[in-house]
Amino acid sequence: MLRTLKKLKYSVRVMLAKGGGQPETINLHGRPTVVSSGGEGPTFVYLHSTLGESFMWLPFYQTWSKSFRVLVPTHPGFGQSGGFERIDTIEDMAWHYLELFDALGLEEVILGGVSLGGWIAAEFAVRWPERVKSLWIADAPGLWVENEPLPDLFRIMQDRNKLRDVLFHDPTGHMASMIIKDNPAEEDMLTAYQSMTVLARLVWERPYNPKLAERLYRIQCPTLLVWGDHDRLVPPAYGEAYHRLIPGAKLELIKDCGHLPMFEKEGEFVETITRFCTG
Repeated sequence: MLRTLKKLKYSVRVMLAKGGGQPETINLHGRPTVVSSGGEGPTFVYLHSTLGESFMWLPFYQTWSKSFRVLVPTHPGFGQSGGFERIDTIEDMAWHYLELFDALGLEEVILGGVSLGGWIAAEFAVRWPERVKSLWIADAPGLWVENEPLPDLFRIMQDRNKLRDVLFHDPTGHMASMIIKDNPAEEDMLTAYQSMTVLARLVWERPYNPKLAERLYRIQCPTLLVWGDHDRLVPPAYGEAYHRLIPGAKLELIKDCGHLPMFEKEGEFVETITRFCTG
């Protein structure tokens, strides 16, 4: 009963947040890119995870929009964003965002992302450090960490209970069952297929960039690393590795949290990043 009430409460918050973000499609040399935006203030770009949480304006975007001009682009290959046929590597994703920022006239942004989005943010920041005012990275792969191999997400995807186990600290909680449904709709299945197609193309042979570690010293801006302390997909050891390699970076662990802090520990996640980016 309590879990049902929590689901209803979150659904109401999603409905209330929906009117906050306005989507538009930017044509990048023949590649349509959907970008949702809301709020006023310093430009804050959120790069989404493989989950594809850019498809609607979610409560945590709405909260950030009280302090920032929030931009949430949808990666090529997700949703209605095109151009995936030209994407072969994470580096291609980074170049895509350089072109998007140029098209939007953004000289400098607050940049961050979760999981895949955090990896893309890191790749962008090492190439164009002058374009990033501050950087935050949450629960992101991208590095090789000895004795901490990443689990096979493609295999885990076949079992929804195992997927909840690996993504959430509390796999029986209301958010776990909302995000990973037992009986997903056809639209949800299509989204999942799109996500896995993108991920397979980017990381099937190697789920990290062997050159990223030696490039992280190039990041010049204040950097925050946020990790769920019970992330079973990309363990905190990856956050510690980023912490060692990025000059002056700060690492914060969110207690009793898995791989998706924006859902499992939304309040603490949003507050931690807001405090860092406005400090």
